[in-house]
Amino acid sequence: MKKFDLTRMKSLLEGVVRGFAVIATAIVLLTNCGSTKSAGITGDVSMQPAVSNVPQDVALLHLYRPATKVGVLVSYDLHLDDAVVFHAKYKTKTTVRLTSEGLKTLWAMTETKTTLPLDIRLGQEYYVRCDIGMGAFVGRPRLKLFDNAEGKRQFDKIK
Repeated sequence: MKKFDLTRMKSLLEGVVRGFAVIATAIVLLTNCGSTKSAGITGDVSMQPAVSNVPQDVALLHLYRPATKVGVLVSYDLHLDDAVVFHAKYKTKTTVRLTSEGLKTLWAMTETKTTLPLDIRLGQEYYVRCDIGMGAFVGRPRLKLFDNAEGKRQFDKIK
């Protein structure tokens, strides 16, 4: 008869618990058990610049994620309706040229889905800051539309 090894049993149980935690996290992320409400939406979606140097046949959508202390290692895809337009990583930016106007929806999802409706008008510029907020496991996307003066100032800081 084998001798009962308490240290080995403890190690085995710790491994089972770690494995369960990984599986539970994966299930939550893959099944989107988080809320799909419009969390983290801020800003007036009808902001329009006073003067714009944008050609009248396009709208410019400036998307950026500044350097912040929260969620440095977390990134997410930002969608405009059904298309991915930006991979929001730490200290990144891009400009998307839009050739059609009307109501569009920016959205991102990690633990929860965050949406930001935009009424796009040709000849206009829009600055959307993409942040990450605290979440239970990964972090939650936050989207904020800024006026052109402040948005351009923040956008230009990112190298």
